[in-house]
Amino acid sequence: MRLTARVPATSANLGPGFDCFGLALDLCNEVTIDTGLEPGISWEGEGEDELPTDGTDAVSRAIVHTLRRQAKLHPGAAIPPFALHGVNRIPLERGLGSSSAAAVAGTALASALLGDAGLGDDPYATFACAAELEGHPDNAAPAVYGGLTVIADGHVRRFEVAPEVVPTVLIPSVRVPTEHARGVLPERVPLVDAVANVAYGALVVQALVRGDLDLLRVALHDRLHQAARLALVPEVREVFERLERSIPVCVSGAGPSLLAFPSDPATLPELGEGWRVLRLSPRSRGVELIAGPDGEPASGSSRTMNV
Repeated sequence: MRLTARVPATSANLGPGFDCFGLALDLCNEVTIDTGLEPGISWEGEGEDELPTDGTDAVSRAIVHTLRRQAKLHPGAAIPPFALHGVNRIPLERGLGSSSAAAVAGTALASALLGDAGLGDDPYATFACAAELEGHPDNAAPAVYGGLTVIADGHVRRFEVAPEVVPTVLIPSVRVPTEHARGVLPERVPLVDAVANVAYGALVVQALVRGDLDLLRVALHDRLHQAARLALVPEVREVFERLERSIPVCVSGAGPSLLAFPSDPATLPELGEGWRVLRLSPRSRGVELIAGPDGEPASGSSRTMNV
């Protein structure tokens, strides 16, 4: 059996939606497992020279986590040996959901291999299992459902983004681990700041659904996390401050990448050396499973399942 999981990059928070907003982007990792090949793990693309090949990577851990979880409900559930190959397009430690993509890919692949002992066709089950392992439901939700998602106490609400909204991802060369970016945040915030973020967050959803970029420039303001995270990377903060004067912009996830929404990409200023600029449409689809015939590539007669 040969299965490929295609999972999109995601941008969490979107300014004021700290830990509850997420947006799927049209940049996908693909992870293929093949039970007909000699077991082993290999990578290409982003992180190919640094990701582990001994089964401690995030995809493999998600597969094991899902198996153990389902084995409690279905004693005797098992997954056959397989070869795993990942094609990574999502940059690592840049606030674009690479770890959530790995968790969702592993969860979906394990569930498919488990058959009747798997998670079934309910996308929420895939989301909950991946988020349980990865710890960031704001990234896991759009990776599973696609589109714009809002998370509230385990409830997921999905929205379609207006076609006029085409984000530009600004990716610096510097990397910031999520744990480090989260560690600089205060444990308590003033009530007035929390209230402001609730109000701005409501406007973000309206602006993205309606395609109102003027409203979005106002709505992306945040008082909870962005200032602390930008302080970690002064070169990124300088670009952010230049952009926010005229273009809707926010920190992507925990950073250090920025997510900008220019009406015309030509209006973006010169960023200097060390930056990558990707124009990425919001992705309506979340994780896809592509199942091909045993030992053959997942193409032609293969089928695609939207979770």
